[in-house]
Amino acid sequence: MVDAKEALVTVRVFLLCLITLVLSQSLGEALDFNSTKNRRVMVVAGAGGEEEYTSLFSEWAGTISNAFEGNSTELVNVSNKPENTDARKIIEIKLKEWAVDKGNEIWVLLVGHGTFDGKKAKFNLVGDDVSDLEFQSWLKPHKGPLVFINTSSSSAPFIRTLSGPNRVIATATKSGYEQNFCRFGGYISSALEQKKADLDKDGAVSVLEAFLIASRKVEEYYRENDRLASESALLDDNGDGRGTPANWFSGVRINKESQENKVADGKISRLVFPVVPLKEKGISQTFRKKRTQIETKIETLRSLKKTLDVDIYYRDLEKLFLELSELNNQIED
Repeated sequence: MVDAKEALVTVRVFLLCLITLVLSQSLGEALDFNSTKNRRVMVVAGAGGEEEYTSLFSEWAGTISNAFEGNSTELVNVSNKPENTDARKIIEIKLKEWAVDKGNEIWVLLVGHGTFDGKKAKFNLVGDDVSDLEFQSWLKPHKGPLVFINTSSSSAPFIRTLSGPNRVIATATKSGYEQNFCRFGGYISSALEQKKADLDKDGAVSVLEAFLIASRKVEEYYRENDRLASESALLDDNGDGRGTPANWFSGVRINKESQENKVADGKISRLVFPVVPLKEKGISQTFRKKRTQIETKIETLRSLKKTLDVDIYYRDLEKLFLELSELNNQIED
């Protein structure tokens, strides 16, 4: 007769297998995030309202755009010059064009002000503003990889609206009601090219690392200036539309437990690079997808460490590391 302890272990093993199976199937359908031959990037500088903000947003957008030079097939810059009153139409036409091709990896990076009326969140443009629901509509046909970063005030609703499989969504705020000017955009634009932002020392800065560094810089700014923080960034890459703040991470791994037992964010964004290392560019899509699947299984296993029998945990962890090592040897060969 099976005792209670053995039954518990069996249930835990079953849950681990089920979770990793779901994640593996999801990643198996995912296209390559780091293959720049299919990467389409849009960097949008929003309306500043005042000259100070207009110049600042233009500068931040320029820094972001520079990071993607040589790291994208197509790079579209939407400026906030006073005469650019057709900005919304330019965005709509280009995103609709990109969204129909599943093979495209789409990046949208918004730098500026935002608003929220309790129902819809909007990003402020020169001319007509653009809402989260409009972005949702234009990107709906796209089933491939998407990175969408909105660094504006009131940007949080964009996570709920745009979240989904194969999508990395980041916002400068945790609520639509955080409506003050946000500094997150300036810090994340700098982090994209800073070697100091490479937290796991793998030779490249991932979206997760840039998000974490920028979030900490924001926190430092408010603390050092003795001001109440009016922005709290969130990152979502598991498709649940909730997002996770930077203070949930230690290094690049989650160090807090959700009371709702939700799957942690960070597993995909940790492996997505705005500036793709040369060694990564030379890896085939097949190898990269296999590696992502194994690394995700490792992260999933680590997140369940406290619920698993110690022997089972280390046995399965060793098995996955050996599998990863063998794959890395094949990649190097």
